Amino acid sequence: MGRFNKLKGGIPARHVLCLLLFFGFALAFTMRINLSIAIVAMVKEQPFESEYNHTGNKCNEDANELINGTTNKVGIDGEFDWNEMQQGIVFGSFFWGYLLSQVPGGRLAETIGIKKVFGAAIISNGILCILLPLLANIHWSFILIIRAVQGLGQGVLFPALNAAVGQWIPLEERDRFISFAVQGATLGTVASLPLCGIILTSWGWRAVFYISGLLALCWGIPWFLLVYDSPSSHPRISKSEHDYLKSKVPSISKEKTAMPWCAALTSMQFWLGCIPALGNDWGFHTLLTLGPKFMQAALGFDITQSSFLSSLPFLCQYGFALIYGSVMDVLLEKKFPVIWVRRISITISHILPALGLIAITTTGCNVTLSVAILTFSVSMIGAFSCGYFQNPLDVAPNFAGSLTGIMNGVGASTGLFSTPVAGALLYVQGTPNGWHSIFWIAAAIYITTSLPYLLFATAKVQPWNERKEIKEMHPINIIADEKSNEDIEGY
Repeated sequence: MGRFNKLKGGIPARHVLCLLLFFGFALAFTMRINLSIAIVAMVKEQPFESEYNHTGNKCNEDANELINGTTNKVGIDGEFDWNEMQQGIVFGSFFWGYLLSQVPGGRLAETIGIKKVFGAAIISNGILCILLPLLANIHWSFILIIRAVQGLGQGVLFPALNAAVGQWIPLEERDRFISFAVQGATLGTVASLPLCGIILTSWGWRAVFYISGLLALCWGIPWFLLVYDSPSSHPRISKSEHDYLKSKVPSISKEKTAMPWCAALTSMQFWLGCIPALGNDWGFHTLLTLGPKFMQAALGFDITQSSFLSSLPFLCQYGFALIYGSVMDVLLEKKFPVIWVRRISITISHILPALGLIAITTTGCNVTLSVAILTFSVSMIGAFSCGYFQNPLDVAPNFAGSLTGIMNGVGASTGLFSTPVAGALLYVQGTPNGWHSIFWIAAAIYITTSLPYLLFATAKVQPWNERKEIKEMHPINIIADEKSNEDIEGY
């Protein structure tokens, strides 16, 4: 996070911003997935008999022996009689709102400020979390409304992050700033899955939502006290940091936001990067949302065990992504072709998880092998950040922010269908056949959405990226004028 010599003015304001963004993303993903844990205790067990899901079966015994060497399974029968199709709709409702706010989220942050936009998103999600248990008893449709509004709020988070970076962070610090901030999402997932399981078994499913919501409200106190939209509006920023950022962060001009929409939206190279986003998001949302349910319903783990094991794949993904990204950086430094870095990354992030999901359908009640394959599949998804995700930067670096919003919106649209489809399959086919269909569909989508990019993408800057007024203002062209400011102490 910059060059640390002596922090004479205390902790730099931009580092405080980064830390609060980190915890904000962690809480956002906690509130996003806590329903995935709580729902196994909220709903009554569905009366569909199979070799997997009836009490005392081989999968239940293997699961408990894997964890603690016993065959005693502790279950919690819920109070809501929601079938699998209803549960799938509940999971998918989050994306009704999430999809809508992707593109306008960045613009809102630019016009009314990141402090209000990001802060309001987390606080509103916290309030809705607290309300969810109270309204669930009235009718299950209230859950749909709450989850949709939560999605609407969370859709602005990543665009708001980019807006914050544009106001606060010098070019040479941006990779580290963004990497650290968004790690909150991954580590929030890793921590919240087992913690929500412990809270659920100790105090009940309602406590999962109450505690998540209260933590979000507590986060809002330091956010609104310590965060400001820009260095110039911050009343307590040190003079040295203010002067450093003033010299290093390029001024944002309205002309710079002008964009050749027609050329961008008709560019084959841009859309080739959006197609893999469909496969990545379909698979990721399926595994993130339904992972705990698969562990509990199909493999026979109890709630605490399933929530703990569901976090393991994402912890491994986090570690793999850090190592893999470093390896790809080394290859690029050695002049390895960019397009081959992208192709290798998409092969790892799409083809390998697809093969893993297919393999899970053949493991039967071998829970150790099933968990191992699931962990491998989720870990490989971590390569996505070196693959299609960088396509906007490859084809049009001047407009990467706007194009990323569109690409994320395209990918997020799969959330409208992936979990409802999964719920319908489980409702119609039961376990294990429903799970087999879910994994086969995800595998097929992974593979088919990766092929267009692998065959036709070039990872080259497109002609419509070069516009005179943009080129003259691009931050890269300002670097030469900043040499005289490099000796500012402590930054």
